[in-house]
Amino acid sequence: MLATPTLSVVVPTYNCAPLMERHLASMAKWADLADEFVIVDSHSTDGTLDLIRERLHHPNVRIIERDRGLYESWNEGIAATTGDWVYISTAGDLISKAHLLRLMQEGGRAGADAVVSPQRFVTEAGEPYLGADYTNADIHGLLAGRGVVSLSPAAVCYYAFRKAKPNALLGSWASNLFRGNFLRARPLPTDYGTHGDTAWTLRHSAEMNLCLVPVAGASFCIHKKEPGGPQQILGRVLDRLFMEESERLQEKLELRHAAEHCTLLHLAESTRAAAMRRRDLWHGTTLYARNRWAWLPATLRYLYLRMRLGLAESSMERKLCDEIRQLT
Repeated sequence: MLATPTLSVVVPTYNCAPLMERHLASMAKWADLADEFVIVDSHSTDGTLDLIRERLHHPNVRIIERDRGLYESWNEGIAATTGDWVYISTAGDLISKAHLLRLMQEGGRAGADAVVSPQRFVTEAGEPYLGADYTNADIHGLLAGRGVVSLSPAAVCYYAFRKAKPNALLGSWASNLFRGNFLRARPLPTDYGTHGDTAWTLRHSAEMNLCLVPVAGASFCIHKKEPGGPQQILGRVLDRLFMEESERLQEKLELRHAAEHCTLLHLAESTRAAAMRRRDLWHGTTLYARNRWAWLPATLRYLYLRMRLGLAESSMERKLCDEIRQLT
């Protein structure tokens, strides 16, 4: 008889006591599924840790206190887990017991390294979030109606890079589950600000078997975050992330569609670089003086590259969709 897979839950916290009230009440409904809870608190000063000690009733709770650092905290918590599966339970993001079980079961059947599902978006009060700035990754719409789908690394790689901005393939990790050994061996990057989870997806997409569960059973809380800098700076972080990770991937790409992927990644990198140069020439930056005459040929080059990228993407998507149809 096969042993029941074990589940580790990582709870990273920092001064989130108002969100933890509802969060802990929700976790109590499925805490019996977890074999261990790893709390990673960044020296909260608002009573967050006291609240957890008082309300989280489980026989196996480990508390780690460390200095602040978003993905540094995640990585330390993940490294301390021992379970077959790992769930990251961030403050305010809730999941139902039935959905957590569903993710474990479907991931086990598929032999997946990561199990992904769409999510609902809510406010801090738990009400539905009506803004249009948060959406699920496009792949959920693309594969709608196909039921549970298993994606090969070739397909994961393509969709991860194609949809890296603005919505990463995995979306928020509030509605996802990860194979413990796979996640523990691959720490999240810490040099891309708040986009470390997007970078992680890009970096490991070519070696990831992904299970896509089409049912929403978790909610992602839209709450006020600390300022991350001007939008232009955040955009440049994503530009750098995409280009650096695509270069990294091209060096080790060994997939069924390796040649097509390399061509696609090279075109995507060139197109993004051309778009950045065009933008900088128009507005003027420390890299390029404001030069409207040079902007026109830069724009023509960008449009040419974008056309080639579009054709390459269409060709790749047709091939991968054919493969996905054969699996479903």
